[in-house]
Amino acid sequence: MKALLILGLVIFTQAVFVKHASEPHAAVFAQLEALEDHPLGKKILDTIALQMKNKSPLSDIAKMLQDLRENLVLQQQDAELVHVAQEADCEAEIYGYNRRIDFASNEITEATIDINKYTADIELLETDIANKEQQLQILANQEEQLRQKRAEDHDAFEERQITTPKVVEALDVIAAKLSAIQPEADAEAVLAELERVGGNNPILALVQLASTFSAEKLQNVQDKIAELRASLEQSIIDDQEEEVQAQLNFEAQIVEINEQRAALQSEKADSETKLGQAQVQLAAAKKRKYDAGRELDSATRGKVAKEAECEAWRTQYARDTEQRTVEIGIIRQVEQILATKLEGASSYIKGRIN
Repeated sequence: MKALLILGLVIFTQAVFVKHASEPHAAVFAQLEALEDHPLGKKILDTIALQMKNKSPLSDIAKMLQDLRENLVLQQQDAELVHVAQEADCEAEIYGYNRRIDFASNEITEATIDINKYTADIELLETDIANKEQQLQILANQEEQLRQKRAEDHDAFEERQITTPKVVEALDVIAAKLSAIQPEADAEAVLAELERVGGNNPILALVQLASTFSAEKLQNVQDKIAELRASLEQSIIDDQEEEVQAQLNFEAQIVEINEQRAALQSEKADSETKLGQAQVQLAAAKKRKYDAGRELDSATRGKVAKEAECEAWRTQYARDTEQRTVEIGIIRQVEQILATKLEGASSYIKGRIN
């Protein structure tokens, strides 16, 4: 039984080998299957299969392939013309950028020499002016701080002049109420009155509570309130005197700052006058260098951008040329197969249709 199974496998293997070896269109099938791996090749085979399914004549298929190929050839010719024009444009523009870069570089060199010369002449005066400006700024900051502090202190004084008398007035009301009450009142009656008054009248509530004190304690509270009132009245007087003195001190400080400022401004103006023509020449040299620097930067960036653009054109041209070459080769291969191996190609296409 085992021998019969082995013999059957050998006979089946030989039969399969003979079938593939005797396949008349194996080479054509392999070529067409390879074309399936390329998007254009697959698209062409799909189109041919559709035309064969619609029973289009072979001449239509050949015309379609010819049109595709010739269109790619024309595209490549147009691309070559554009490529030549782009290369000429790149050469001309980069040459122009190089000339601008050379000129700007020379301008920067000459302007730098002039700047060094003028800077040596006016360096001391510039330093003196900078020091005077710094001292003036310090004075301005001091004045601003003084004015801000004086305004804050005056606002606080005005607030105290309003609130302190109100406190004194409240103490007078409390003292009057306390002097009118009878000490050692009944606690339960006081609690009942407190419950009725609630939190709406704190002075009245305080008086009610104080009515439970002994005569000695009540007098002690009245004495403390009188002392506090006298202290507050004296603080109002002292506060007014201190405010007057603070205002006088502030005005004296402002006068001193103004005198210092006037002296510094006069010295600074004298230094600026002495600076004169040398400063004008330095400014002109700096402007010349600044303008040349901007031109150098602009030309350099323009050249870099142009070189990148040209490189992108070349890369795109090379990539498109390679792609068209491959696609033209695929079309020629299909044309050759249809022209020389039509039967095998038809068999393959029919297999795709089925």
